[in-house]
Order: sequence, then structure tokens, then C-alpha cells
Amino acid sequence: MKALAVVAALALATAASAVAATPGPPIVSTHPGMPTQPGSVVGQELPLKAYADIQPTVHLFGDTLHAKLAVIADTRFVVPERLRVRASFLPYEPVGAPTLLHVQVGRFEQMTWTWTLRCLTTRCVPVAPPSEEFHVFRFPEAKIDYFRPDGTKAFGITAAWPSVEVQSQVSPGTRNALLKARRYNWQYRISPVAAPTFRVRPMLLFWLALGIAGAVLIAAMFSGWRWFRVLHPVAPTVEELEGSSLERALALLQWAHDHGDETLERKAFERIAGELGVAVDDLSATAHELAWAPERPEDDEVEAFTEQAREKGLGS
Repeated sequence: MKALAVVAALALATAASAVAATPGPPIVSTHPGMPTQPGSVVGQELPLKAYADIQPTVHLFGDTLHAKLAVIADTRFVVPERLRVRASFLPYEPVGAPTLLHVQVGRFEQMTWTWTLRCLTTRCVPVAPPSEEFHVFRFPEAKIDYFRPDGTKAFGITAAWPSVEVQSQVSPGTRNALLKARRYNWQYRISPVAAPTFRVRPMLLFWLALGIAGAVLIAAMFSGWRWFRVLHPVAPTVEELEGSSLERALALLQWAHDHGDETLERKAFERIAGELGVAVDDLSATAHELAWAPERPEDDEVEAFTEQAREKGLGS
């Protein structure tokens, strides 16, 4: 009986060890509140999966990081537009808004958010404690929430970021030299502050600018005066036109021709033609022709006509 009992005990022990050695089904860790979808092939019968990455994970103080969050969704069970992402990278700060890239293959869509991060504050400077050589930061998990059509939250998943190590910009050799010397070896004197140097003396530049401004102002005033004289010509006074009516008409003709007043010049020719009358019929006809000619007469024509009119008109 004792031998039979020993054999039975050995058989049970062997069976237990065999059961323990047989691998069982893998344990799937699902996110709280997230429904499983038997038809989803994203993985572990879940409609969503998220992957978080940061590059580089080891960097020098002041360098730029790139954090990427990729979410793969089975569009048969999930509408990608209803996903909301929350991420915090303190003490790092995003440089602008994150970029979003959509890639769809069949019924699966991948959305990738990319943040550009940088930390320039004292919180990221490696000092003791905890270490003057490096700091290690672990950011909170990124949260991906899915909302129903009515705006209520249906479920959510998370993605863990890798830790980030920021190292000092001071090299080990420089640090050892500072520790041995116990002082900073400045390459440039920081005091007293050197006097500023200029390519051109400020006072000379000031007077040059003032002179150029004055010259421009004088040129503008001269141009405006000439423009005003063209629009408002000075008419001859009565004292300048003393003498006979023919002499006054000839003087008006000469003034209008010299100042380019075509209308006044033609009227002067008509006035001279009327003053000459029938006494000097041929010269009167010439005055009429010049008054109605398509082109203005030249200087020599006006001068010759004026001399003939004085000789014949005043001598008659």
C-alpha cells in the first residue's frame, strides 16, 4: 500500500509539472474602458494603437528635439476625425504648433503628430544636484481620446514617451580645467567696455544727412515754383505795353511765344492781323495764316514777322 501511494504521488507531481511547463495563451493588457473588436486586425483585437518616439533621446543643452506620436486606427470601427491628442513636455516647450500627417492604406489610417521641442531655461541646465553632467526627463504619457458623435468621450489609450537625457555643453576637458584653476579663463576682456568704433564719424554723418536733406528741399521748392509759374504765368503789365495798340499786340506775341503759351500766341496773331487791317493786306493775311496754322511757328519766323509788322504797320 505504501508503494502504491508513493507511485500515485509521483504521478500527480509529474502531471503538475507538465501542466506548468505547457505555455498558456498570452495575457493581453487592454486599456481601461476600451472595447475590444474581434474583427480588428490592428493588434490584440483593438481598434487603435499608438506609438511614441523622441529623437534624439540624448542631446546637449539647447538642442532641438522631435517628438512623434503615431496612431494607427481601423476605420471600420473608428472615425479618425473624432480622435483628440494631449501631450505635455514640460520643461520643454514646443516651437510652434505640431504638424499632422495622414497616411491611409485600405481601411487603416495612420495619423502622425510631430512636435519640435526645445528647452532653454535653467531647469534643463545640468547642475548639482542631481548631476552637473546630465539630467534625465520623463514626460507624462500621451493621451489619445476617442469621442462619440454627441461629443462625449467613448474611450482612450495612452502612449509612453522614452526618457530624454540632456547633457552639458561644457566638455569634460573644460570642466576639469575650470575645477583645477578655480577660475574662468576668459578669452576676451569683459571690462571695461571698449569704446564703440564707426566707419564714418557720427557727427560727419549727421551733417551730411542734414545737407542732403536741405538740397532735396531746395530742389523741391524750385521745381514747385517753376510748376506754379507755368500754371499761373505773369501777364505783361500796362507799363510794359506803352505805345500803340500794334506795339502792345507785338509785345504780347513775343511774350506768349517765349513762354510757350500757344493759345495766347494765336490770339496775338489775330490781334495783329486786325491792327494791320487792309493797309498791309499781305502781312495781315500772313498773321491770319500763322494764327490758324497746325504747328506753332519757329523763333526765326516770329522774329521776322515782328520786324516786318513794325516796319510796315508803324510806318503806314
